[in-house]
Amino acid sequence: MIKSPLLSLILVFTLLLTTNAGKAQTETCNCLDNLNKTIQETELNYAGYPAKVNASYKLLVSNLQAKAETLTAPKQCYYLIREYVRFFKDKHFIISYTNTKDVDSAVTTFQRKPNLPIEGIWISPDSTTKIAIQKSDNGNFEAIKYESSTDSLPKGFVYFTLTPKGDQYIVKKYDAFVSTDFPAKQTGNLLRIWNHTVWGKISPQQMTKAEKEELSTWRNNNNGLAFKKLNNEVSYLRIPSFYNNDSKIQQLVAASDSTIRNTKYLIVDLRGNGGGNTGWVYFLPYLMTNPIIQQPAMMRVTPDNIKRKLPELEYFVKNPIDADYQKYFPEQVLNAYKKAYAELPTTKEHFYPIPAVTFPLDSVTKQPEKIAVIVNNFCGSSTEYFISLTDQCKKVITYGANTIGMMDYEGMSNPTTLPYSKFILTIPIAKSNWTDTKPIDQTGFTPDVPIRLPEGKWIDFVVDDLPKR
Repeated sequence: MIKSPLLSLILVFTLLLTTNAGKAQTETCNCLDNLNKTIQETELNYAGYPAKVNASYKLLVSNLQAKAETLTAPKQCYYLIREYVRFFKDKHFIISYTNTKDVDSAVTTFQRKPNLPIEGIWISPDSTTKIAIQKSDNGNFEAIKYESSTDSLPKGFVYFTLTPKGDQYIVKKYDAFVSTDFPAKQTGNLLRIWNHTVWGKISPQQMTKAEKEELSTWRNNNNGLAFKKLNNEVSYLRIPSFYNNDSKIQQLVAASDSTIRNTKYLIVDLRGNGGGNTGWVYFLPYLMTNPIIQQPAMMRVTPDNIKRKLPELEYFVKNPIDADYQKYFPEQVLNAYKKAYAELPTTKEHFYPIPAVTFPLDSVTKQPEKIAVIVNNFCGSSTEYFISLTDQCKKVITYGANTIGMMDYEGMSNPTTLPYSKFILTIPIAKSNWTDTKPIDQTGFTPDVPIRLPEGKWIDFVVDDLPKR
């Protein structure tokens, strides 16, 4: 087992097949208790707290505590705590609320007069659901049930809303309450809901052949994975999500290995990939020109964080390393784990470096000779971490647009318990090695070659440009 300092942005974003949608909830919570617990845990354990607190923080806390005193409705309390969490501008610092009986349900009528590009009829990848998107009176867009064979919700039910934000949208699903914004955008006749799913437009416009092919790659939980040869010299690997996708990525790469190794150039298209797990390890060998060193993350030293981290370190200190993974744990790496395990309980440092494995170089692949990695402003979390590692790969050139920016702080694997059980708080407990000197949460990573063309033309641009580099 290999532990890397990677994160998952785990968002509740699945349609509920329930007839309870819209029923009033009757549960209550003591909002002040939940807010105070959130504040306490943040101040004690959040890795970003020492750097982000400013003069306005105490005023915010005081105002929110005053409002919380009279709140007992969980949904209202969630929105209040969300205001506190969002103060820190950290997409990995999340408050979420899950209650299938307390949803934002609405039923409306489809007017059948689409005027804007986003408006019209859209179909799911498996063709089981059609939605109608239309503008509402408040300027947002409603995605309503047109027809579906997968749920018993009434026709006209508002599955989700889209709030315009520049050239994108922010998605709010009727049963999902998550403090980190969930982005979406329209590209031609495809509507991309971050790395969750894609919808295809069928009226009044029709998808192109290429758009239909892309939509089909999202069927059967395939999550958009695809591989093909673009021409005799260029192979193309598309991975729009790392979330719960590792085994499928492994299978796709294995099936494509011979073609990749006999092609001069490789394009790895990560557009839309909001992160998740470590599926990138399966195609990393094509990129490597030397061992890949993972720099230590800096964990904020607190009793709670030490308690969380020691069991992870203990596994490598007290258990024999499986034969398949011994190459990742040479003596110096194991010694670093042992040193951290011994020193963490007594260190006087405020932040402590948590070791990570180095990926050894077995051999440099003869082909592909050059590799393009394409990113855009939907790429975040473990995708950004992967991009940071490609700086060590001499074959790699990154293309596209700045990433979303959500990897300065990490460590969401241990949710914090709040008094009201349906609130879930995840607090990053460590900062990345670059956070103090070159933070990226507000800017994202900038690719080597920015592309200032419509995204539909990016692949053609890269195919033409890569051989010139």
